Amino acid sequence: MGRVKLFTTNEYEGQTFDAVLVRERAAVCVERADEADRHDDEGTLVRIVPLDKVNHVDGDAETLLVDTEIPESFYGGGEYGFVDTAKFPEIESHLEELADETY
Repeated sequence: MGRVKLFTTNEYEGQTFDAVLVRERAAVCVERADEADRHDDEGTLVRIVPLDKVNHVDGDAETLLVDTEIPESFYGGGEYGFVDTAKFPEIESHLEELADETY
């Protein structure tokens, strides 16, 4: 899957992240080091950008998650977001749990 690019009002080039979660007033941007390069949450960078400073977010349609697909335990959740699920096994397992639910 591709990385997510965030364009802000005061940066000429877009910044790439592994996940960008959009909330009511801010975008939470997460970049995680590869498994071999980190221990626990070491190597995870988080950037919070006020929503009024965001021009747009560019991500593959396959990475778009909405509503309950983003748990609150994942950096506070979001209304929607673009997430490279291969970088976040906790999201993959959450999506599997949602798929297994029967109504």
